[in-house]
Amino acid sequence: MPTQKPSKDRHKTDGTGPRDYEKKGATRFCSMDNCFNFKNLKECAQCKTVCYCSRECQRKHWKVHKPVCAYNTEQYALADGEEPLLQRNLRHWIARFHTSLLVACIRALNVRSNWDRLDNYGLVIRLEPCPHANVEIFVLVEHLGVLEQLRDQVLPMHNEARKRLHQPSGGRSDYSFVITIASNTGDNVLEGEHEPTFRFTPMDVHRDLVELLPAEFLGMDWRREFDFQVEEDHPLKSVVPSS
Repeated sequence: MPTQKPSKDRHKTDGTGPRDYEKKGATRFCSMDNCFNFKNLKECAQCKTVCYCSRECQRKHWKVHKPVCAYNTEQYALADGEEPLLQRNLRHWIARFHTSLLVACIRALNVRSNWDRLDNYGLVIRLEPCPHANVEIFVLVEHLGVLEQLRDQVLPMHNEARKRLHQPSGGRSDYSFVITIASNTGDNVLEGEHEPTFRFTPMDVHRDLVELLPAEFLGMDWRREFDFQVEEDHPLKSVVPSS
């Protein structure tokens, strides 16, 4: 049987191509504004906090990403030529639980019923080496003195990125944020000295994806499920639950 040739529009990244992410439950998208491609993503080599589907998207987004990239890169500056252990562990943890974090944002902020909550709320995660604990919601970060630098430098850029995303998407695409703080405390501390570290992670939230989630799934205890996923090391693989 001859192989069907893919459509030339199959991998278009301007939002006009096939939106098969709605059915497949993609969890991460290209960081270029209004690009919905979720295939063949590669991390920014410097900060490792954003992903792009092509060099073209990365080039177009560089003016926006440059100050955030510099800021996040500073948060895990090299120590003796190596990324500090606590920072590396945190980066790997966020990558592993990215889908769980996105679902937690959608459910905890109840964006299905009140999309405007993305304007005022985000998720702040407090972690220890093991077990992870203290997952809470806060009103932005004005109330967190420890993150004043983040509030003053990163959040304004985050809000500008949101504005650029709103207009071309007709308000159907937005970013939430997750701030993850890791400290070397608790019953399983790492050997040596490890300064507390944190990462700012924008989360792609799309109305089309949120609307796929069943009402009964959204109404479940998000905190209890998230704690279970972390404690049992059982991260979600897809936003849309299997039927």
